[in-house]
This record gives sequence, C-alpha cells and structure tokens, in this order.
Amino acid sequence: MRISIFIAFVINFSSFDCQNGPTELSRLNFFDIDLLKYTAEDRPGNVIISPASIKSTLAMILEGAAGNTEDEIRSALRLSAYKDEFREQLNAYLSLLRVNTPGVTVENANAVFVSNKLKLKKEFEMMVQKVYLSDLRQVDFSYPFNVSELINKWVFEKTKGLIPGLLDAANISPKAEMILANALYFKGNWANAFNSRYTRPGCFYRGNTCINVAMMELHAEVKYAYVDNLRAHAVELPYAGGEYSMILLVPLDRDGSGQLIRDLPYMSLPQISQLLEPADIRLVMPKFTIDYTENMALPLRNMRIESLFTKNANLSGIYDGASSQVDNIIHKVHMSVDEKGTVAAASSVAMVIPLIGADLQVRVDRPFVFFIRSNKMGLVLFEGRIDQPNPVENYVEPAKIVKNGNPNRRLSNPYF
Repeated sequence: MRISIFIAFVINFSSFDCQNGPTELSRLNFFDIDLLKYTAEDRPGNVIISPASIKSTLAMILEGAAGNTEDEIRSALRLSAYKDEFREQLNAYLSLLRVNTPGVTVENANAVFVSNKLKLKKEFEMMVQKVYLSDLRQVDFSYPFNVSELINKWVFEKTKGLIPGLLDAANISPKAEMILANALYFKGNWANAFNSRYTRPGCFYRGNTCINVAMMELHAEVKYAYVDNLRAHAVELPYAGGEYSMILLVPLDRDGSGQLIRDLPYMSLPQISQLLEPADIRLVMPKFTIDYTENMALPLRNMRIESLFTKNANLSGIYDGASSQVDNIIHKVHMSVDEKGTVAAASSVAMVIPLIGADLQVRVDRPFVFFIRSNKMGLVLFEGRIDQPNPVENYVEPAKIVKNGNPNRRLSNPYF
C-alpha cells in the first residue's frame, strides 16, 4: 500500500507589539531548524515551509507507526518514547494551532482520506480524531478525479480560497489506500502597519545583481540585535495582541544566507531572542507574493526519517493486511506580504546604518531568513528564506553613495 500526503499552507501577516517574556527552549524547536536546514541549504530560490503543519501530518503517521519507522519519527520530533506521553505532547501542540483574536487567526485542519475498501484499526481511527483532531473520510481511489476534487475543495475551504488547487488527479494512483492532508491558515495584522505612501521601488540584491522590487518602510520601536555568532542582524516584528512574532535574520554579506542557515542549528531562536533589545528603527523591506510547492520526502529522509518512504515502512498500527509506505509529502504555501500584513511575512536586516540620535536604518535588500512563532510556547509556525521577491518594471536604480570607493565595504562599526 502507498500513502500520499498533501499539505497546504496559507499565511497572512502584519506586525505586532509582543510582550515577550523568557522563552522556554523546546526540544520541538530542534526539528524546526533541522527542517529549514535540509530544505533550504545549498538551494537557490525562495523556500517557505511550515514545520507546524508538517509536524501535524507526521503526528498522524506516528500514531500508526511501529518499529524503526516509529523510532525514526519520534527521534526527529524529539518526542517521548512512551505513546501516552507523546500523544499528550502532540495534542497540546495541535491545540495551540487554533487561535481567533482581533489581530491574529490561526486555523489548523487535518484530514485522513481512506479507501472504502479498507477497515482501519479502531484505536487508530479513534486517536486520529480525538488526539490529532482529524477529519476521517472514505473515498474510492478507483476514481482519481473525484478524489482530487474532494481534497481540493477541502483545502480551498480550509485556506479561505487562497489555495484553489493542491492535488492533480494525475498524482493519485488508483491503487492508493490513503491520503493524509493538512491545511494551515494564518492571518495576522501588524501592530505597526507600514505606511503605503513610503512604498517605492528599490534594489534587492542577489550577489551583485540588483532586482527592482517594491520596498515598504516602517518607522517604529521594535526589538533588534546584531548576532555576532551568525554574522547577521535580527529584528523582531510583533503581531497584534502580542502572542505571535516574526523574527527576521539578515546576513551581513549579500550571499550569506546559505552560511546563516548552516549556522542556525548552533544558535537557537530563544538564544537569539534573549539578545534582542528595543530600538527605534527605520525598516525598509520588500513587499511580495510567493507560491511555493515542495516534496518534503527528501528533506525528511535527510533528517533520518528513512524507512517511512521505503518498502520497509512499518505502519502496522493503521490497519491489518498488506504492508504500506508513504510515497511523498507534497507541501504548498501561499504567502503574501504588504503594508497591512496579509499572507505570510518575511523580513530581514541587510544593512544597518546609524542615523542621527538613537535611530537605526535597517534595509532588507538581500536574501534573508524569517520565522513566525508563538511567543507563549516558542514554537515555530512558519519559516523560510526569501531569495526572490516580486520584481517591478521600469525602474532605474539611483546613484549609490560610495564610501572610500567601495559601496560594499564593511566599516568597523557593526551596524554597517
């Protein structure tokens, strides 16, 4: 038997003031950093993933896994070896992915589409519904078109219409036995919205190449730090209500995003957060809309979840009968960032120039890394690297101010 997994994410972001207390270092965060490393390292282009959604899906698989397959998933997620304990951990985690406040909405939905020719084990059927908060539906895989329509309609509804088509009928085998699906929707309003009057074309650099993009501008007090261990600037943008934040990491070097991602496993987000201090910032960052699709099987195999994707997979807790394996895990994200916030935000600090007084100018003008996280638990909802914002046409780059003949020279002050 082969199981396919399809994941859809929609993120809406804005900025917020967060009352961020000390953050407990959660072992679940290790999975988040590993996932970003193995998805984005040494790979060009935009990368946008949701470790929260992927963990939601792996949680359903883990319930039916046994032997090496169970051990590999538990180890990657850093969960307890005892089933009762990791069920409790995952149920609490999934419960956090349901938020409805005036400033932030988070909706996480799981679904299991199972062949009408199969009979699930009663324990698995009960647990996926009660512990993993999943819908359970029977389908006839003999009609792939009907199945794709049903799943796409489900994803369309759960993502408020922002992902209209996740799954093509050609991707569904008539011999398939089960499809696990997840849809995660996030909408947030910036506590301090960008003023659209200040949005104008500007350079976003990939190496020495200037890509003209729409640059937004914000003048506000936010948390900032230069993280010497990462050779990167960090900025925290809060969402309304203070429960969620976006952390922006911008490498000092224009081509430094790859090295930054390689270094992140040695510098946790809680450690970075402890370095952040309030500062008056003039932030300039790109406005963009990005659609991202990825098969997550290879990154997960590199994270030592290997047997799941082979004939040696042990998913004996799902149903009796033939052996099964997971074919692929398809992950799709729609992210849009504008002055109000909307779908998925990412920002980073590229160059920081001291202005008169205490103000800092922070320009996000090169590939950068971002995280969207819950401040209460320190858990990451979304993460990625923005490498190619949407270009704008018919723009001529203004003359550069050159210091001592070299526009890219790093001065002794770490803010340059």
